[in-house]
Formats: sequence, structure tokens, C-alpha cells
Amino acid sequence: MSGYLVSPQLLSQIQQTVRHYLNLYGGGNSTQLPRQQQIDVSGKLAGNLAKATSFSTAPGTATVDVWQKDTSGNMIDTGRTILVVNRMEHIEGFTGDIVYCRWMDGEWRLVSLDCGG
Repeated sequence: MSGYLVSPQLLSQIQQTVRHYLNLYGGGNSTQLPRQQQIDVSGKLAGNLAKATSFSTAPGTATVDVWQKDTSGNMIDTGRTILVVNRMEHIEGFTGDIVYCRWMDGEWRLVSLDCGG
């Protein structure tokens, strides 16, 4: 039986694919719908979010604590986090600010931000 040599490029593609599907399905341990069906999330910044220095090559990033409605209709912290990418060059956020994010082009992208004041 002959072996199969995996190039560094192919290994990188495999790793990206696995990360993508782990993100979609909550690491295989999720009891919720697959995340691919939930393309918008809201939550609070867990750290400061810098503005992009370049839309195309230098976005800001930060961790977001995802919040969802409970059975009573109140917003609660789900314990889930995502990495949000900020490609806006004039908007920055700070810990605790409310954010709305959408999955697009393989990343959770900042859509809007409500400054905490």
C-alpha cells in the first residue's frame, strides 16, 4: 500500500475546513441548531475592538460574549463566544458595548455597535 504525501498547502486547507465546521456546529457538542442557520448574533464585547486601519488588510478583532433570548423573552449570556472582525475604519468599541454581528465571507463581521456610554 502506498502512502499519500500531504503538502503544507493541503494541510492548511484541511485545517481551515475543520475550523470552519467546528465553528458552524459548536465543536460537535452543541444542542442548538447548527450555527450555519443562525447567521446573525448579538452580544457584548469582552474586550476593546479597534477600528480597522485598512478595510482590506488590517481589520480590528475582539471577542464577543453571545447573548440570546431565554424562554421568558429576556436576553441572557449564552456562555458562547465568537471572534468578531471589524473592517470599519471609523468605528471602534469598548468592553461591554453591545454589538450585532453577521457571518459573511468566512468571518463574524461587525454590522453595528451600540456604545455603552
